[in-house]
Amino acid sequence: MKKENIHSITSPGFKTPENYFEAFEGQLLERLNKDALIETEVTHGFTVPDNYFDSVEEHILSQLHTEEKPVIHLKSRKTFYYVAGIAASFVLLLSLFFNNDEKININTIETTSIENYLYQEDYSNDDLASLFITEDISETDFIDVNISNETINEYLENIDTEDFILN
Repeated sequence: MKKENIHSITSPGFKTPENYFEAFEGQLLERLNKDALIETEVTHGFTVPDNYFDSVEEHILSQLHTEEKPVIHLKSRKTFYYVAGIAASFVLLLSLFFNNDEKININTIETTSIENYLYQEDYSNDDLASLFITEDISETDFIDVNISNETINEYLENIDTEDFILN
């Protein structure tokens, strides 16, 4: 059938005999009753020899080649883990109690560590200024400060130029 003639088709193309659906149910029931009357012997096509299941186990075992192989017992690692855990806890206890000769105080902490801590905690200048006592700070502490040219040059090289811009 050509594509040009598809739009001009008026019939669906399938036809059934007259009164087919009215008589269908009666024909179906009549046919089912005929099949029910036929008695046939149902055979599956499979037969099993007599006493087959009584002797099948012995037959299969006789065909197997059973050789006694030595049994290798694996040692349980559970006890190893217990002993290793106990030993590790003793080592940890001993290292905590006997290796603590150096006491930690403010003088043993590096300045960079303190600076990094303060930088990460986001303290403002006002918070830090409130920690200082004004009586301990005098102007003479800042007058006699000698800073070498190398220190100033190194500071200027490491600082960003945006820090020089005043707000």
